[in-house]
Amino acid sequence: MTTPLLLFSDVDGTLLDRDGHYAMSADELAPFTRSLLIVLASSRTVLELSRNQRALGITGPVVAENGAVIAFPWHELHACCGSRDQIDGRLWCVMTLGVTAASIRAAILREAAQLGLDFVDQLDVDPALDRRASVCLRPGYGASTSTLAPLAARLATLGYTAASGGDWLAVTQHADKGRGARAVLTELAERGETPLVVGAVGDGDNDVPLLCAADQRYVIARDNGTWHDALRVVPNVTCIARHGIAGWRDVVTNFVTFSEPA
Repeated sequence: MTTPLLLFSDVDGTLLDRDGHYAMSADELAPFTRSLLIVLASSRTVLELSRNQRALGITGPVVAENGAVIAFPWHELHACCGSRDQIDGRLWCVMTLGVTAASIRAAILREAAQLGLDFVDQLDVDPALDRRASVCLRPGYGASTSTLAPLAARLATLGYTAASGGDWLAVTQHADKGRGARAVLTELAERGETPLVVGAVGDGDNDVPLLCAADQRYVIARDNGTWHDALRVVPNVTCIARHGIAGWRDVVTNFVTFSEPA
């Protein structure tokens, strides 16, 4: 048995713009999802991605917290692999791949104190998001986004990854979107649902591992019409001319058109 074509998709700046507009409505997307499984891959949590799925009219697994967590709609086949959790009114099997958020937070607090840096922890702003294997930060009130650069550099020397996640800096350890994508593909294979073709689309440096886990790779331009330098050099990548959500629509059309059997 095979699944439809599978597309791993970043969310912020690609599928969803800063004003909360989606690249396609659920009705516009429906004809494509008859042959296409879209797996959202983001620094967002399972709760947030479930809400995104509802808005798009799609279901299926998600790659959350920059690959530190993956989740599948609950099925007994996943019972031995993760926890059974009710999130957003749905039952999910949630699998943690990275180091726990508590461990990451302890390291951040220690290093930030040594650097004399202040920051806002997303946990204090919206604890309901339930981050399990990542911590999201933003600069202290009134500070510029560059304020956290020394902290990100210090954490990198300790084996942590700090990547942009919308307006936040998402910190993980031993996880990235590529690892999360491969874990999703492994779980699908265990169920006998190997995709015919795997695609991936992104626009930021944290999407490099995601693209490398796919057969067909797409990069969406930023608002200034350029592509991220780290993504342009990914082998066999297709750079989409239109930026943002318009570019995402082009990706879906391209991927489905050129991947389906004649």
